Amino acid sequence: MKKTILVAISALILAFTSVARSEMTLSGYTEFFAGSADQTTYQGAANHGIDQSGMSNGNYSRITANYSSTMDSGIEVSGTYVVSGRDCKGANTGNCNVVDYNFATFSGGFGSISIGERFDAGAAMLDRMTATNPMGEPDGGQLGAFYSGDGVNSFGNANEVNYADASMQLLYTSNVYSGFSVSVGYTPNMGENGANSDDAQADSNSNYSDVTSIYGKYSMDMDGVGLTLVYGQQNGNAGRIGTVDYNDLEETAYSAQVTYSGFAVSIRKNEADNSGTAKNGNAGNNEGTSTCAAYTMGNIKVGACNVETSLTDTNNLTNSSETRTYGAQYELGGGVSASVTLFDVEQVANGVTRTDVDGIATKLSVGF
Repeated sequence: MKKTILVAISALILAFTSVARSEMTLSGYTEFFAGSADQTTYQGAANHGIDQSGMSNGNYSRITANYSSTMDSGIEVSGTYVVSGRDCKGANTGNCNVVDYNFATFSGGFGSISIGERFDAGAAMLDRMTATNPMGEPDGGQLGAFYSGDGVNSFGNANEVNYADASMQLLYTSNVYSGFSVSVGYTPNMGENGANSDDAQADSNSNYSDVTSIYGKYSMDMDGVGLTLVYGQQNGNAGRIGTVDYNDLEETAYSAQVTYSGFAVSIRKNEADNSGTAKNGNAGNNEGTSTCAAYTMGNIKVGACNVETSLTDTNNLTNSSETRTYGAQYELGGGVSASVTLFDVEQVANGVTRTDVDGIATKLSVGF
């Protein structure tokens, strides 16, 4: 019944969206990295001969079209259409150099409803200073170009399960009432990646179906001190690989941010427990905690983040990771900025240090 209603809503939205002409803006963004690292431990070995350095042009260069218009009913229509030039890795190999972030939003007194490929409610509501601090790290994941992590073990999630997942979905966000707002998302199948699918069955322990996300936010400002609190839960159905059944998604996530003048401090935590692990197994306790601080003065921004994750593996032993970043960014004007980040990454599996690395990375970004 739930699926039938959602399909009907989608059909109605599409049926009443014949827009003759829209206002459109076109923009772009490209980035360049350089870095070097001193890696003392790789997969538990000290004598490994790996010390990476060099240059990278990142993963986020893109051209974005934003459009907006107003329907005869007074409902505002806006949308985003992104062409990514370098989204050619991993699961996106077959989606290279084409649209991978395409959605439309309908706004009015009821709030806003989005349909298409876009991030879920958690990305819309939770504080994410790990992404807004200098260089967009450690959230951006570009530091990984300058060291080799442990690909053998799992160490837990630093973000909620479906963060930065642009599968087809519906997202409702309310207007703000006395500082309160709500966001609700529904993703039929995280494994779709925008492709047509006749069913919404999860095909692995990380691709859930029928994912429902509900987040609430409260924001206030008193005498120049800002406070934002967010809490949310999400649920989804897991699938089967071979003969192994996996635990459904049950996760909570919350964040708190305090701002004053140019200062900002935040903490965010996600708790997924045994979501996506084999049923009747030992694995679970999947958690991630991010603590960040930043100061902005004119064209200069400095910030630091500490991200910790943990996971109990199938042997009932604890794995963990810790990533620390210290960065500075300077806006040069004309859409150009330069930034630098010092970073330290440590991964521990079953009491053994698997990765230990210190490094430095720089970024030149150009918007046009």
